[in-house]
Amino acid sequence: MSQIPNVNGSGSQPFGKNNALNEMDIDAFLKLMIAELQNQDPLNPLENDELVAQIGQIRSVASTEKLTSTLDSVLLGQNISSATNLIGAEVDAISDDNQRVSGTVERVSVANGQPKLHLDLDPNAKLSTEAGDVGSGEYEYRVVWQDQGKSFAVDPLAKVDGKSLTVKGDDKSILLSNLPVTIGQKQVFRRVKGTEDFKLVGAISDGKKSTFQDVTSTEDLSDYVLTGEPQLMSPSRTFTVSLKNVGEIRPPERPGTTPPPVTPPVTPPAQTDDPEAPGDETLENTDSGTAA
Repeated sequence: MSQIPNVNGSGSQPFGKNNALNEMDIDAFLKLMIAELQNQDPLNPLENDELVAQIGQIRSVASTEKLTSTLDSVLLGQNISSATNLIGAEVDAISDDNQRVSGTVERVSVANGQPKLHLDLDPNAKLSTEAGDVGSGEYEYRVVWQDQGKSFAVDPLAKVDGKSLTVKGDDKSILLSNLPVTIGQKQVFRRVKGTEDFKLVGAISDGKKSTFQDVTSTEDLSDYVLTGEPQLMSPSRTFTVSLKNVGEIRPPERPGTTPPPVTPPVTPPAQTDDPEAPGDETLENTDSGTAA
């Protein structure tokens, strides 16, 4: 009669990486043992020591399952604590939809046993550390797309003073990020501030992609210009980020604390030898008799 392998008995296969018992929960273990008892040979029943050994295995499986559950709960608690500590901090990360994002953590949620950081971000444009051929100048951008025959656009510099970005010194690249999700492609246009036409820099074929790296010099821009007046939108986009995908953290600035006021030391009153000074008492000899 086949028996459940004994984890401690000689000749049995120990629990290991490839042992199916490692994946067995307590309910499955009990069902297997009951099936064995129901189908045992009545003329050769399970010995007491064998039954005790298998009950010991049940306890071992139950203890392992409970320990695993406890450790998972502790780990989740630690991860949630780490995530909530990031609320208000600025992070550079890769979002769950594989987008590069940079912004402030607004809130935290838990999905599938894992904490998720939520970033509600507005479109923006900033100088990038990657190489590029964008020369010195002051630039404006429009990101344009079509939806049901209408043209829409966002200004990634709408919340920047002057609504423009200045490049100084050596040629650089400019990163546009947090761009909205669109049904079709998005087109990126750029112009030197003060000039008339926005010229095409490039296109983003994936409507879900949120970033665009502008490395094109003014001389190499397309002759295709933005026509008409697309409706300007001001959408923010929510990104979710796993803790493991956070690259850089910039803690929020904490307001300075005011030191407690310093109490000046109390100066004791000056001492005087004048017996008539106020507050001093003099002793008079009232005994007028003489010693015998």
